Amino acid sequence: MSNSSETKRNKILKAAKELFGKQGYGTSMESISRLADVSKQTVYSHFKNKDVLFETCMKEKLEEYKSDTLIFDLNAPIDEMLFRFGKRFHQTLLEPGAQHTYRNAISQIDAHPEFAATYLELGPKETLNTLASYLDAKAKEGIINLDHSGSDTAIQLLLMLHGKAVYWLYLGEDIQESEEQQNSYLKNCVDMFLNHLRT
Repeated sequence: MSNSSETKRNKILKAAKELFGKQGYGTSMESISRLADVSKQTVYSHFKNKDVLFETCMKEKLEEYKSDTLIFDLNAPIDEMLFRFGKRFHQTLLEPGAQHTYRNAISQIDAHPEFAATYLELGPKETLNTLASYLDAKAKEGIINLDHSGSDTAIQLLLMLHGKAVYWLYLGEDIQESEEQQNSYLKNCVDMFLNHLRT
């Protein structure tokens, strides 16, 4: 791909992410071409239809928010690592871009179930696998005892870490928790979780 072609593709993606974020799937290819300052033909030369462009945008946004397995330091205290992971996870979910990506994925679940499937595969499942691998490793060290699989245990913690702030926000209400309130909640989640796994 030439530099000119790559530049145009990036402009299209930037415009599409902005408009899909604001207007959802209903955004027209014409609107995207206008914002990107390219012809509609150019948009279609890079993305054969709106579905392809929509899914490409979603994949790129999910890549931005993907949990990094390197966040876990196996030599650091488990409570410290889980708190740091929980804080990053919680803050990511509160990002406007993460909210828009989730809403866009599920808004078309009947007409385009593949969008939700992509979101699930590249978002929640990757995060779950990252955390499960860490918990399995700590169980092998004897730091914690797992009653169930690492995956089943990980999903319990992930659902706790969402908290009221995320749950309410995804339903349209911002409870405006302070950082101190968020940190206190996340620390309590980790303490409760580890107290169970250490008994």
